Amino acid sequence: MTSLHAMQGVGLVLGGVMAGLAGPALAHPHVFIDTRVEVMLDAQNRATGLRISWTYDDLYSLSIVGDMGLDPDWDGKLTADEEARLSGFDMNWDAGFAGDTYALIAEQELALSAPAEWSASYAAGKITSVHVRTFEAPVPLGAEPLIVQVYDPGYYTAYTIAFDPVVTGGAGCVAEAYAPDLGAADAALQAALAEYTPDIDLEMEFPAVGKNFAEEVRVTCAAP
Repeated sequence: MTSLHAMQGVGLVLGGVMAGLAGPALAHPHVFIDTRVEVMLDAQNRATGLRISWTYDDLYSLSIVGDMGLDPDWDGKLTADEEARLSGFDMNWDAGFAGDTYALIAEQELALSAPAEWSASYAAGKITSVHVRTFEAPVPLGAEPLIVQVYDPGYYTAYTIAFDPVVTGGAGCVAEAYAPDLGAADAALQAALAEYTPDIDLEMEFPAVGKNFAEEVRVTCAAP
């Protein structure tokens, strides 16, 4: 992993990787989401939950707005009633769906609640939805980082941490975003695709390579 703050031209690198994918791999990903991660802490520097923001790409946003019959005058603005209808459009999750958000400490995955406190808005041709997920119990933080990864295992959706991560509450805690090794991720994808025969429908059987492309936030807290 490389710090996003120390990395130059991440977008260009990712674009180059995707351009280099051969044949059917170009069909993935289909949806692109700019993500904001907020880690909420209590006064004892314990993580209590996450606030996740997803800003969808223009094409997907347009399809959702059109399918839902919103913004019929196409002025790029939603009324309060239309925004209320939009809110929660992406929150009806199937049982077992992890929400494409994973929290870990020392390689141990932490359970997250179902989404709550969701909202959605539409501006500049893009939908942004926000939701909160909480931990089963407050998670003490220190030098061992809390890691929050964002990815779709099937790589149908590509998540980018496009905003500086935020820590709310606590004291002496910092958050930093990190990017994956895109060269290694691409190599793993190509190797997985090489295992498929031409008769396989990759849209239905795409390999679970999304974790290799996962960006992540790491939160650490100074000793009290």
